[in-house]
Amino acid sequence: MNFNSIREGELKEVFDALEETFSVTGTDYYLIGALARDVWYSRGNKTFRQTKDVDFAILVGSQANYESIKQYLKEKKKFIDTTGNSFVMISPSGVQVYIFPFGEIEIDDGVSLALEGFKSFKVNGFLEVYQSGTEKVEMQTGHNFEIATLPSIVLLKLIAFDDRPEIRSKDARDIANIIHHFFDLKADYIYGEHVDLFAKDDDAQTLEEISATVIGREIKKICATNKVLLERVKQILQSQIDFKEESLFILNMVAETAGTVEKNVQLLHNLRSPLDD
Repeated sequence: MNFNSIREGELKEVFDALEETFSVTGTDYYLIGALARDVWYSRGNKTFRQTKDVDFAILVGSQANYESIKQYLKEKKKFIDTTGNSFVMISPSGVQVYIFPFGEIEIDDGVSLALEGFKSFKVNGFLEVYQSGTEKVEMQTGHNFEIATLPSIVLLKLIAFDDRPEIRSKDARDIANIIHHFFDLKADYIYGEHVDLFAKDDDAQTLEEISATVIGREIKKICATNKVLLERVKQILQSQIDFKEESLFILNMVAETAGTVEKNVQLLHNLRSPLDD
């Protein structure tokens, strides 16, 4: 896997530090965010906007547990805190590392910490992705990480957008880009596990529409143990479908793909439809 585009040298140092810290503290974790997307894109020789951050979700039971992880990174690995966001640390090489806790630390689907800076956020979907939405990947740096799958990334981005739409417009662009490339990246899996989509008498169905349907099916599997989460995802998608050309989410999808409003509304239909099956 070629990680030249995401500065492999710097990331190896960061990965070494995080892997040791999580091992010493007995912490389960998985890679999320833009870097997780880049891992899957690199497998298909796809490129996207270069990421500058590393994002991990970690399973913790308390604030004390979370703080002990940060303390180890500061004392043993020379990471430093940031003043603006209590979930972000800076590695010695200057890489921003987001460490998002979930699990027993959650209260009402969110996490609040008595720390300086930005100290609360929603973690809907983090546990479900941890349970059934990751795959282990051997990376060129020599690390073996559980990484959120592309459908998991779409799920988390839908929720993140819904939580803070005023600052999360890029999520729509990222989702549109994932749908656009998904068939090329997962063609063997789609032909093997979703062959029924090609048996329909619908010659007009595009590969992107098929991809959106497959992603929707995968999201439903991830949400299988949490009906409240599944209903929330349905509502998020339906509200954007209903807004049509008035939806900033859809307009950002259009801007990313140079497609039409109608095309992107249809993609959201395809993404949502399997959630009712």
